[in-house]
Amino acid sequence: MLMYDIHSHLGKTSSGDENTPKKLIEDLKKYGVTKVGISCLSGASTEYQNNLVHRAMKEHPGVIYGYGFIHPKEPDPVSEVHRCLGDLKMNGIKLHSWKHGYYPDNTPALIPIFDAVSLYRDVHVQMHVGTAPFSTPYTWVEYAKRFPGIKFLFTHTGYYEFGLSTIEAVKDTKNVWVETSGQMDVEVLRRSVEILGAERVCFGTDWPYKPINVEIEKFYELGFSEKELEHIFYKNAAYLWGL
Repeated sequence: MLMYDIHSHLGKTSSGDENTPKKLIEDLKKYGVTKVGISCLSGASTEYQNNLVHRAMKEHPGVIYGYGFIHPKEPDPVSEVHRCLGDLKMNGIKLHSWKHGYYPDNTPALIPIFDAVSLYRDVHVQMHVGTAPFSTPYTWVEYAKRFPGIKFLFTHTGYYEFGLSTIEAVKDTKNVWVETSGQMDVEVLRRSVEILGAERVCFGTDWPYKPINVEIEKFYELGFSEKELEHIFYKNAAYLWGL
């Protein structure tokens, strides 16, 4: 079965280890993952980080898909959105309120960012969801409701704190998908498919932070149908990337 990883990373980790596109592709291919979407969470500036991602996209077309890392507290985040989605032809943007230290419900600079994203087709917005108090599903889902024309992806399905809460928060908001890396609660994974439908659940590995084989095997252990696995493993990513 095809497997596309919608959520991985490039650049230095918090421990200082350097990761390269070549290493990323080699590690994923060991387990049959042939396409991957990446953002870069560390670097001197978001412009530098996004240029790193864009370079990887150019070096590996059709394999690496890129997301611009956007910080709403920077002087001109809207221009960076247009640069990433317009000039660099990236596949979406990444927001990380926990890492950048802001409360989404008290950050008005997010509104023009979403206004800018709404001008582009075949892109989506990823956000880290599941780390209180900066990144809860309840605050982010309000933006999804306000911008129904934008496709949102809540990574980690709320992680350890907000798994079931994330499903409950987004179940009626059809422009929200969830991604499953790091989510090891069997009940959360099962109910995400039962309640949201496999069409709204995306496979990701969060490379290099999670073991790739575990992120894959957990789905086979849960007894999902082949049709459901097709949506989870690659069809939903292809849709969100506009393929």
